[in-house]
Amino acid sequence: MKSIIRNTALVLLMGSAVASCKKASNDEAAANVLSQDEKTMIVAAGFNGNWAEKTAEGDYLIEGDILMTTAQLKEMAGAQPAHELIVANTEHYRTTNVVSTPASGQRTITVRLGSGFPSYYSTGLDQALARYNNLNLKIRFQRVTSGGNIVITGRNLGTSGGGCILGQASGFPTSSGNPSSGFVLSTSSCATSYLNTANKADEVIAHEIGHCIGFRHTDYMNRSSCGQNVNEGTAGVGAVHITGTPTTVTGSYNSWMMACTNNSPTFSSADGTALNYVY
Repeated sequence: MKSIIRNTALVLLMGSAVASCKKASNDEAAANVLSQDEKTMIVAAGFNGNWAEKTAEGDYLIEGDILMTTAQLKEMAGAQPAHELIVANTEHYRTTNVVSTPASGQRTITVRLGSGFPSYYSTGLDQALARYNNLNLKIRFQRVTSGGNIVITGRNLGTSGGGCILGQASGFPTSSGNPSSGFVLSTSSCATSYLNTANKADEVIAHEIGHCIGFRHTDYMNRSSCGQNVNEGTAGVGAVHITGTPTTVTGSYNSWMMACTNNSPTFSSADGTALNYVY
């Protein structure tokens, strides 16, 4: 999830300061350039090969806030979707893999907040989990102090595509039906200047949990919430339309899975439809 500058939005862009801080050797820059084979692999998994970059650890940062390994991308490229794929509209959608649930009852997913966060992050996490649980889905979330199916950690995530990255999920659900292992909340100065209340932490935490359980950005087609007109991915594996959700949204559309912040720690009616349809 990112925060982006707009006329009515909080100013969180770093502008020229970003450029002055991005100093790297030619060797480092070359190491981050994607090969054509890597771009092909990313496209085959249902993403935009031009909206990705390689990290120093050899993983791939996609859409600004999704961190995926080569194995995860190859797995998605080889999966077969169960429903219609997105072609040219913007709507709520999920990945091919989702969290497996029992035939009756609920599956409990445990969540742990790592150390070093302000106390209001803890409140924000409680609020986010309560919002999900209040929908009485086939999955429920339980906070734990050790272990955890989803673990939240902190790290300076910097910027991407002209915006301040607030959170970054570690991929999507696995083929075995488990959620992604967790996500990172950024500790950068631009991120913490936005994440300064429990409600703001709730907003971003709920968004990244959405990725962990298989939801992609609602404004997939044009990233309109970021003031852009960039398609995040081609009509490939991993973008499955959720029946009953809108097919057109604008930058001001209210959804917890918009690519950039909408300052709303709530689920819209269509968000509820999407969550209830999948889970």
